[in-house]
Amino acid sequence: MMKKYLFFCIFIWINSSVPAQDILKSFIDKHGKDDNLEIITIGKKMMETMCELILDNPELTEAINGMETIRIISSKDPDLNSEYYNSAQNLLAKSKKTKEFFSISEENNELLIVFRESKKSIKELIVLSGRPDGFNLISINGNINLDVLLKYSEGLKNIKELNQLRSVKSNQ
Repeated sequence: MMKKYLFFCIFIWINSSVPAQDILKSFIDKHGKDDNLEIITIGKKMMETMCELILDNPELTEAINGMETIRIISSKDPDLNSEYYNSAQNLLAKSKKTKEFFSISEENNELLIVFRESKKSIKELIVLSGRPDGFNLISINGNINLDVLLKYSEGLKNIKELNQLRSVKSNQ
């Protein structure tokens, strides 16, 4: 009886300690074979290489320093974007390790930003956006300095999700 109880406790502990990164893995497992999805992963080695290549741009170096991976899943299929958004939103809602940072729901624009922290620092930032013309699920992992990321993102005016994030940060 004690062994069953111990096994059950270990099983619960393992499942509750699953990082938010698995949200993207779960999404890919469910939808990854869809031809209209673009999946981009920028790994730690590429992030390190980028830091070495952009030494002449200290702001950009500071913004990506500490990041380990960036994963982007996107779609431009107007018939499936709503389904993708709802699927990713359900996965995020089930995650006990993420906290909501910001959300907006307008007529044809959905945006949800969540984060996972460890020891009072942000370890993962997930941006989920859905519009009729596009779906994006973006995960940034590593030691994330949100202030630096937002400061650098000011130069990226054409990314709607970052504009929303900047406006939230400035209203705090």
